[in-house]
Amino acid sequence: MVFKLCIFNALSGFTERNNWVLFSCVNKCIIVIMNYQGSSRHLFRNAKSALLASIEIYNKPSFLYREETFVILLLNSWELLLKAIISKNRGSIYYRKKRNEPYRTMSMTDAFTKAEKFFPKKIPTLPLRANLSLLSTYRDNAVHFYNEKNFGILIYSLAQTNIINFKDLLLEIFGKNLAHDISWQLIPLGIEPPIDPVKYISQGSKNTTAKGSAVRQFMNTLVASLEEVEKAGDDTARLMTIFNVSVQSVKKIEKADFVAGVDGVRGATGGPLIITKIQDPNITHPWRQKNIVQKIGSLNGEKFTPYTFQAICFKFKLKEDPRYCWRSNEGDLTRYSNEIILKIKSLKKQEVAGSLESYRSRSNS
Repeated sequence: MVFKLCIFNALSGFTERNNWVLFSCVNKCIIVIMNYQGSSRHLFRNAKSALLASIEIYNKPSFLYREETFVILLLNSWELLLKAIISKNRGSIYYRKKRNEPYRTMSMTDAFTKAEKFFPKKIPTLPLRANLSLLSTYRDNAVHFYNEKNFGILIYSLAQTNIINFKDLLLEIFGKNLAHDISWQLIPLGIEPPIDPVKYISQGSKNTTAKGSAVRQFMNTLVASLEEVEKAGDDTARLMTIFNVSVQSVKKIEKADFVAGVDGVRGATGGPLIITKIQDPNITHPWRQKNIVQKIGSLNGEKFTPYTFQAICFKFKLKEDPRYCWRSNEGDLTRYSNEIILKIKSLKKQEVAGSLESYRSRSNS
């Protein structure tokens, strides 16, 4: 750990308090030592608490300052999480001390730059950074969006993705599942039907006046960020995902993308069911096999070929998973999502070799 010693004497014990370590001395003096790394345990705990508080506020039935307060707490939780990651890896969360000035901890942007090298490979940093940047823009300029009807739906869509990214980082780096702290038995009921985010975006330029120029600028930034993420070959679902939630009987699942169904079967003891259906493969699954092969290029130092692709799909049953593969009802068209690229790139050399062996054995049998 990195410390700054302020007073020194013979020691008899110590107590850790947030970012300071207090050593008690034999002659009753106190030694105060600055811990430049911070306490990853305290930072992690506070990050999780801030996130849960943001969700609780957003879900309040009546709260006039909902989006603004929600985003402030959400971004604060990210700043704490990033600093917890830095602290866990024995890095300093402080800027270099300037003479006659107080200690300053890093901003969220600088903490992200320092922490991203510790992210797992399966979680791309570019869309996460873009998502946080857009939410920060809203937080810093909220006054410009007050009178823009339904603009909150964009913040909702960005924040939903943001929380999923937070959950995944928490699980991968700290081994903690955020789902254990949240009750999912919530009923999403409303007086008016929800606004379609895609419809809002497509009609935004028509409905906004000169006063709504901030909205147009925000949406232009969103589109530019999506294009940048796509160009880099990363998963745009890490930047923004549109969730369509409705409460229906399980007999009517075909009308929703994500349906919180209620099992009406007598004697059923299960909770709400989440049923997934992909609607538009042109958006969710834009790639053919040749595109996947071109985008991956090489894998673990070896040229990536259509044969390798088929072997991996066979071994890990990727074509049976709707997250990765979509097939037309006629069966003559197969398309793949961005997620299948991330999945394949995450495979180790021995996993690829095992896939090729299994595929050869299948062909020979």
